Amino acid sequence: MNDLNNTVPLKSSANPNNIQQQNWEVQIQKDGETPFVVFDNWYTPNEEKNIWKELDWFSSQDNVERAESTYVAHEADGTPKSKASRFHIQELFTLKGMQKSHIFNYMYKQRTQQFHDMVRHIKPYCNSFFSTNSDSSLISYYEDNEYYDSHWDDYAWTMLIWFVREPRLFHGGDFEFTDSEHQVKLKHNRALFFPSMFEHKVTPVKMHTEPKEVGYGRYTITHFYISMPPGNIRA
Repeated sequence: MNDLNNTVPLKSSANPNNIQQQNWEVQIQKDGETPFVVFDNWYTPNEEKNIWKELDWFSSQDNVERAESTYVAHEADGTPKSKASRFHIQELFTLKGMQKSHIFNYMYKQRTQQFHDMVRHIKPYCNSFFSTNSDSSLISYYEDNEYYDSHWDDYAWTMLIWFVREPRLFHGGDFEFTDSEHQVKLKHNRALFFPSMFEHKVTPVKMHTEPKEVGYGRYTITHFYISMPPGNIRA
């Protein structure tokens, strides 16, 4: 499995409320066919606890959307490329309600100078991120035999944040950039940031132990970034 070996320790006071310092370990792939940035320890320990609470709340809902029944990439014959549970979280919150969501509140990180300094290494692609003015978010959850075949995202940049309970009850669920065949290892609290144009996939999750409850599979928090005409931006 291909994965980056060189890490750049980064400690910053990026949190505007100065609650806890970041302790990112940053890996930058700026050469080769697929540029991207990996951030380990994306959430601080306190933030991580709050994110788990929010993910568990979403998973506790009685009626959960299926990726294959919503807007998702399709094969040429119309077959959905993904099989997973999905939570379109922006559809569930009013603008005032979004202020109560940890997932939305912790997006302050992507607005910090420290984050921008890391992305700036990915030239010239970084310019398209710095010009974005709108974002969209969703949560995906994979359990046994669920996956996402090779596709690209209809945005400018994609951020994936992975959450997995340990000890892990499954294998698989690996991430791969299709064209370069470069894999980024699935790791809890790891964020991957890359230009949305590059095709990527998630291999099938295979549960080797049947969980007693929902939440022991593979979570992905996804943030998409795009540049929109001023009149179309959600205030």
